[in-house]
Amino acid sequence: MKKLILAFAFVFILAGCAGADDGDVIMIGERFFANQMQEIFLNHQQYLGSTLQFEGMFRTMTTRYGDEFFMVYRYAIGCCGEEIMGLEIDMSEFTPFVDNAWVEVNGVLDIDQGFLVLRTISIVEMDERGAELVS
Repeated sequence: MKKLILAFAFVFILAGCAGADDGDVIMIGERFFANQMQEIFLNHQQYLGSTLQFEGMFRTMTTRYGDEFFMVYRYAIGCCGEEIMGLEIDMSEFTPFVDNAWVEVNGVLDIDQGFLVLRTISIVEMDERGAELVS
């Protein structure tokens, strides 16, 4: 019975994310960060064009071809230990932060060359850090 109640609670939480209208902001909180991100990755077609907001660590990354891209992420426990969980961030109109800066990002989910990317509306460095490792 407890498992059934937990399953309904989980579905209810995720339904809150999926039910957002175009004008709503989907807040990805710390407590269910990993679950909400996984929901977005698995069902990204439902979220394209939605505005997302979340906090995490900023990082400049480089592809094997030398191209830079930016991410806001947290660590999550995966099958192989700690894994990065977050989104690529389009910083075209913003100045990048130093690596590991704690930021809050707000943007619209899109696809660019087959990858999910958040088209940044706003990004600010936060004074207080949240949990870097979420489960």
